[in-house]
This record gives sequence, structure tokens and C-alpha cells, in this order.
Amino acid sequence: MAESAHLGLRAKLSAIVVVVVLLVMLPFVLAGVAFLDRQGREEAERELGTIDALVHDLVDSHRAAGGDLDGLRRRLSGFAIGDSGYVFIIDANPGANYGHFIVHPDRGAADALHAGDVLSRAVVGRMLAQREGVLSYAWRNPELGEEQARRKLAVFRIHEELGWLIGASGYEDEFNRTSIASRNGMVVAVVVMAALLVLALNLAIGGLVIEPMLRLQRILRTLSRGNETLVHAEDEAGLVDGICRVLVESGRFRFARIALFDGLAVRDVAAAGRAADFCRALAAQGAEDEDPARLAISVRRLVHLADPTDAGKGLWAAARAAGCSALIAFPLMDGERLLGALCIGAASPADLDAAGVALLRELAEDLAFGIASQRTVQARRLAEAALHLRERALESSSDGVLIVDLHGDEARLIYANPAVERLTGQSHEALAGAPLSALSSIDAAGRAELHAALAARRDTVLELTGRHADGSGFWCECSLARVGEADADGDGYVVGVLKDVTERTLYLRQIEHQAKYDALTGLPNRSLMGDRLEQAIHVAHRHGSALAVAVVDLDHFKLVNDNLGHTQGDVLLREAARRIAGALREGDTAARQGGDEFVVLLPDLIGEQDGYPVLRRVQQALAEPILIDGRGFYVTCSIGVSLYPRDGDDAETLLRNADMAMYRAKEAGRDAISFFTAEMDRQMQDRLDIEQELRHALERGELHLVYQPQVDADSGRVCGAEALLRWRHPRLGQVAPLRFIPLAEELGLIGPIGEWVLREACAQAQRWRAQGLGELRIAVNVSARQFREPDLPGRVVAILAETGLPPRLLELELTESMLMGAVGRTEETLRRLKQIGVELALDDFGTGYSSFAYLRRFPIDTLKIDQSFVRDMEDGSNAASIVAAIIAMAHSLHMRVIAEGVESVEQQRQLYEHGCDQMQGYLFGRPLPTDEFAELATAGGR
Repeated sequence: MAESAHLGLRAKLSAIVVVVVLLVMLPFVLAGVAFLDRQGREEAERELGTIDALVHDLVDSHRAAGGDLDGLRRRLSGFAIGDSGYVFIIDANPGANYGHFIVHPDRGAADALHAGDVLSRAVVGRMLAQREGVLSYAWRNPELGEEQARRKLAVFRIHEELGWLIGASGYEDEFNRTSIASRNGMVVAVVVMAALLVLALNLAIGGLVIEPMLRLQRILRTLSRGNETLVHAEDEAGLVDGICRVLVESGRFRFARIALFDGLAVRDVAAAGRAADFCRALAAQGAEDEDPARLAISVRRLVHLADPTDAGKGLWAAARAAGCSALIAFPLMDGERLLGALCIGAASPADLDAAGVALLRELAEDLAFGIASQRTVQARRLAEAALHLRERALESSSDGVLIVDLHGDEARLIYANPAVERLTGQSHEALAGAPLSALSSIDAAGRAELHAALAARRDTVLELTGRHADGSGFWCECSLARVGEADADGDGYVVGVLKDVTERTLYLRQIEHQAKYDALTGLPNRSLMGDRLEQAIHVAHRHGSALAVAVVDLDHFKLVNDNLGHTQGDVLLREAARRIAGALREGDTAARQGGDEFVVLLPDLIGEQDGYPVLRRVQQALAEPILIDGRGFYVTCSIGVSLYPRDGDDAETLLRNADMAMYRAKEAGRDAISFFTAEMDRQMQDRLDIEQELRHALERGELHLVYQPQVDADSGRVCGAEALLRWRHPRLGQVAPLRFIPLAEELGLIGPIGEWVLREACAQAQRWRAQGLGELRIAVNVSARQFREPDLPGRVVAILAETGLPPRLLELELTESMLMGAVGRTEETLRRLKQIGVELALDDFGTGYSSFAYLRRFPIDTLKIDQSFVRDMEDGSNAASIVAAIIAMAHSLHMRVIAEGVESVEQQRQLYEHGCDQMQGYLFGRPLPTDEFAELATAGGR
């Protein structure tokens, strides 16, 4: 549009010049033309007049007669151009008749694009495509007898209203060539002179009149489009982008950019044109401080650089990179608030003249107003959205929200969200506008607290309780907070947030109950028992009375769990707990200590023996059969009792001593009541002392081995040795094996100790071989815990490899009880040990299960007859028969027999007569240190 306006103004100026030239030169031109064109003037004027009249007649006739083409054709039939010229009309409207003749002297309504010869169709096609002008072409009309083609002219143009192509056609040589040529020359001369005058006039006044007018017109158009952008922009981003595009596209500036200032930093938010080139060049030159936009923001006024070279080389280089010769930056001000700057780059300083700058300043002011308005609108939208969001949040909140109006004599509820109804069971619509007392589902005490807190005008948190219409209770936490401005009396509004804590309260109560009571039996647990025992001790101390603490342990309860399962075991525990509690006096306490162990507290005893009848009732109550799945189970208990103040003056001591007494009751055969004594405490202290020292005995080197000789029954020579563990403590002295070996088994220390014994025994046997003592077999006892370890065969292989002892010289002694239970796993372990090549001996045979089925199944090499049978052989009892049967049975199974505990010659004789293979005992030698055993073995016997 800007270009067409520019051309239109110049065309008007040229037309004025042409008119002036024609008025000045017309008398001279007419005189020349009159002579040269006299012959063809009349006919040319007639033909031109005919065409002019035809065009007007066509329009007038078509409009007046309602499109009567026949009348039009009749009117045209009288017109002719030259000797053979004619007027034609072709339908140029899109549709089925496109290219059909409307008027033609010969062809009627024929299809001009498809009928006729090739040349005719081509001419019509060119005219329809060109739509307006003069077409010159060679034409021969055979119908008129023409043999040579002549040049023919067709003058045509589109009638815009009717959509018809109207033209006239005739041969060139039918007109006066000389007059035409002269006339044309005259016209050309006039046109050339007019063009020269137009050019001169444009050069003279174009820069003074036209260019300023066009610039002003362009900037006005830019301002108008900028205002349209301001009106139609949907947001701030669209506004600034649109303004930049308008300045480049309508204003024809090289670039436009908008930078906004947030109080801390300046950032470009929109740009158009070659702004990116300008900014890159400015950054490359390190001249960001010369940026006109930043300068306008810093000084808060217009920055106009008509010649960027005055501002610095960096800015000039950046301006050249963007094709600019002038720069301007307008600060964007909203009153006193600085929003940013609008920076414009122009190709010429003239593009930023005074009038243009004034209009651009107005555009910058409108832009600042638009940005401020957009921000106001956006802030309002955000506020409305936030308000709507808060409303939705309140409506959908799981917490109840109340707004209370404190103005007036009585506090009133002005809002309640749906969660209040879910919490209290009262309709939130009915509560809105009601007095605070309408919260009837909250109990009276809670409403009183609520009224008091509101009257005190303080923020607080209340714990409120209430009941629903169905009677179910609820608990809620009410947080009160004042909102808004209070009046002179301190009245205002209070927001109450009701948080449902029913589940949490019930859970905490449950947790509190679980923290004090056993989940399975419902009895007090260890913690609550401790509290009650402490209180009972204080009461007994104050009144000088006694109290008893009893530990009750169910006998053989593990068998019930193993045989029936833990579910049935739990049934038995619950019934046992019920019976124990039922046998007590009022004021006594029964608690579950854990597992199958209970604690009974008997306070207010006059004498130390007053608690015995109560504990006896407990025994009797448990002695009655307990039915589980229709089967009766008999349960006994072992009870240990400690008394206050005789056995301790604090809870921990009393419980420990009662527990110690309970274990003494179990040792006494179970189903017994045992009172604590000082001897028990001494024994326990001795056990603890041994236990503590035993944990370090191995690492301190306090353990050693002694070796009891095994002799051949026939020759009496030493054939092997049993390695026996001994412990020599620097303070305790020689500790008996029966005191520390079972304790090591119980504490789990037997594993590393047993591995040390095995390694030490194998190493000693190998040393004896090296000393020339022969192939002495070394027997080592294996503990039950060692045997159950899955890697026992691997450890044996490693130790044999480490010591170099042949596997055949190692005999591992096992007990019958170790082989019972998991038969499959036991058989697998024995099979792996036999694959190594070691010997397997069954120790203490006859004292356990003595199962012949196991003897047949397991790969046992040696049976060791227990010393109790050997000792009884001299008494004339049936022990000798038993020994003889064992020996015979073992030999039938291809097993070797060793008799233990041989102490007399008579025992040796009987065993020899029964066929015993080997013997060991004091008769042949006590357990000896390494050197003494070597001397005995070297001597060849006793």
C-alpha cells in the first residue's frame, strides 16, 4: 500500500506536467498533425468514436434492456472498422460459457477457444490471458479469397462489470500509414518531452514535497495499525510482538525491539526486522552499554542518534550490521513508573524527522499505556483466578472451614464448606447465617471452649469432640485465626479450620493400648508391668509390706508349636493367659513377658509365704486340660518367685531373681514352684563370670588339648587317641569341661572352638607321624551345632589339606541325639564326610535312642559303648549282657567297637571275652599332655 501510494502521487504529478506540456505544445502539434493526418483523420475519428460509442452502448444497453443481446448485436451490425474490421465480444466470466463469442459478425456464439483454426484459437486464448491491450498478428482470410497473410491489429480490454472481453480488429494497411507514422512520431515526441519534464520536476520537488509527505503518510499508517494492535492484543507478549512487526512492516524501519525493565534487569521481550543482527553486533563489539534502549531506560528520556558515529565505534558497527543510519529509543513510562524502552533503527536519518519522531513518541506512549493495561488486566485475571481457586479449594477441602462474624451481640456463622457437613453431620447450608450455638453436634464443653476463645479474640487451637446423628463419636482439631481488619471494639472475622482427627485419635489410643498391653493375650505387657511393679514397690516400702514377683513359664510349649503350628499355639497361650489372670486375687497383675513366659505381681503380702497359695492356684488352673480342635492338651508350668524386700529392692533385681528361680524350677523337673535363694545368685554370678571369660579364652590361648589313649584289645598297644578339650584360666584355674562346654554350646561359641580343636588335633596327629609313632588314629568330638553347619565337610577337607593328615586317621565322634530329626540332611552330611575318607564313630551308644534302623541306614564305622554300662558289668547286673549284645550287633553290621571308662582288669577281661575291639579308660591311661602321650605310645602300651 505504501508503494502504490508513492506511485499514485508521482503519477498525479506526471499527469499535471503532461497536461501543461500539451497545453503549451498543442498549437504546434495540431498544425503538424493536421497536414500529416488529414487523409486518415476522419476515418480514425469515426473508428475511435465507434469503439467509444460501442463500449457505452454495450453498458447502457445491457443495463437498460436487462441483458438483451439480440438488440446489442443489431446495433453493432452497422459498425465497421476500415474495409474489413469488426467489433467482437467474448464471455470471460468463469463457467460453462467461458471463451464463447457473445458478438461476432460471422461466428455467432461459437466456442472461440475450441472451434475454428489453430491461429484463431491461439489469438483468443492470448487475449483472454492478457485481458487488456493491443495484439498484432498475421492473418489470412481464405473466405475473402486472400492468399497472403497481412498484419492485423486487435484492440481489447475487459469490461469489469459485465466480465466481457470487448475488442476491435482490423488490417493495419487499411489506414493511412504516413499519417499514422507521423502522428505516432509526433505523439512519441510529446511523450518524451513530457517524460523529461516530469523527471525534471520530480527531481526538483520530489525530495522537498513528495518524500516528506510519503514518510508522514507511512508513519501515520504505522500509528493507525499500532493502535489496532493495542486494541486487539490478547496479552502483553502479543502486544509487544505486534508493535514490533507493525514498525517493520508498515513503518518500513530496519528493526524494532522492545526491552522491559523489572527494577533489577533489562531484558528484550520482542523484536522484528534486523534487531538480532544489531544485538549480536553490539555484543561482539562489547558495546552493550551504548545500547540506545538501555540508555533511554537509564536516563528516562528520549535517545535520538541521527548519526550513530557520534555515539561510538561499537554502536556504529552494530548499526551498519543492521543496515541503519539512525537510531532512536523511547522510554516506556506509566506515569512515574519505568516499564522499559522501544528502540527503532532507520535506514536514513530523514526517516526520523521531527514530524515522524512526534508520531513515534505518541506510539511509544500508547504502547506504555497498553503494557500497563495488559498487566492490570493480567493481574485482575490472576486475582480472580486465585480467588476462584481459593473458593474451589475451600469447597473441595477435606478440612472443614468456618467463617465466624464477631460483630454484634452473638457470634454468627457466615460460611461453612461441605467438609463441615461431612465432619459434624450438620448441613453446611443450614449452618451458614446461624449462630455459633447451632453447632449442636459438638459437645457442650467444646462449644463453651469455642465461645471462650472467640470472646478472648485470640488465635488458638482447640480439641473438640462430638457425636453424629447415628451416635458415633468424632474428634476434630479446631484452629481459630482472626482475618481482616477489626473495628474499634475489636470485632472482626475469625476463620475456623476443623481437621478431622478421629482416625488419628483412635489410632493413638490403639497405639497407647498396644504400647501397654499384649496384642495376643490382652494382658499387660513388659512395659506396663514394669510401671506397676515400680508403683507396688513404692507402696510396699511406704507401708512396710511385702510383695512377690513370679515368672511363670509354660513347660514344653515349643513342642506344641512344633507339632500343631503357631496358630494353635496362640490359642493355647490365650487360654493360659485367661486362666492365669482368673486365678489371681483382686489387685494382682498378670502380664505376658514374651513367648510362653508370664509375670505375676502379688502386692500387699503380709508374709513372704502368703503368695504361695495364689501361685498354687495358677498351677492348678493350668493343669486342667486345654481343648484345641477337640483335643485336650495338658500344660504344666515352672514358676520362679522373688520377694520384696528380701530378694531385691528394685524392679530389675526382683525380675532377674524370679527368672533365675524359674530356671531352677525347670532344672528340678518342671511343674514346680521355686523361691529365689542366695545360692542361686552365686551360681548365676559364677556362670556369668565363666561366660565372660570363655568369650576370650580361645584368642588368649587358654584352651589346650589332652589325649586319652585308645588300645587294641588283642595286643594292648596304643592304636589311637581321643582329643579332649581343657581350659586352664589364670584366675579360675582348671575349669571342668562340664562347666564350660555346654555353656559354649549355648552361647554359640562352640563353632570356632570346635574348629580349633579339629585343626589342633589333626596337626598333632601329623606331628606324631613325623616323629615315627606310626599310624595313630585321632578321635575328635563334633558338637551338635558344628554338625548342623552345612559347610562342615568343606571345613574338614580344608583342615586335612592344611595339616597334611591322611583322612583315614581322623575319626569324628557323633552322638545319637545329633543324628535324630532331619534324617535326610543328616544322611547327606554323613555321606559327604565318608566321601572324604574319615572315620565316623557313634559316641555314648546305648544312652540315647539306640535305633537299629538308623545304624543300618547311616555309614557308621565305630560304636563307643558308654562307660555307664562298662562300670555296671562287675555288679552282676544285666549290663554285661547288654554290652555283649551291642558288640555282637556292631560286628554283624561290620562296625568296630570301643569301650569307654575301662578302669579295672576285670572289666578288661569281660570286654575281651565279649569280643570288644578297642578300649580306653584310666586302666590304660588318663588324658595326657602331648609329650606324655608320645612317651606312652613310644613305650608300646601301658
